[in-house]
Amino acid sequence: MATLTMDTICGHVNKVTAKSDGKMTHVSIETTCPKIQKWGTEFDLPMEQIMDCRNVTLEEKLKTFPLTPTCFVPALVMNVVWMENGMISKSLVKKKSPVQIEYND
Repeated sequence: MATLTMDTICGHVNKVTAKSDGKMTHVSIETTCPKIQKWGTEFDLPMEQIMDCRNVTLEEKLKTFPLTPTCFVPALVMNVVWMENGMISKSLVKKKSPVQIEYND
């Protein structure tokens, strides 16, 4: 199981957990954002979509419940899913944590 938490610019906190069974990865999102709650907080991603550049499941979710282009949650989902499936090193994530965005004048 892999989990990442992000406190975003919009002021909402999102905790994304992924658990793989080999063929599917279950995603669970705990969030304070009402848009993400509508977008979906429990869903499965098949392995072929995790490895492909196109993720049909996320694309369909975004068509049904559009998020702002600046929303980090879809990217956070993919990072957690890749961590859970060994495509991003958990030790590297721990070493680089916390990841930040800094405002520079």
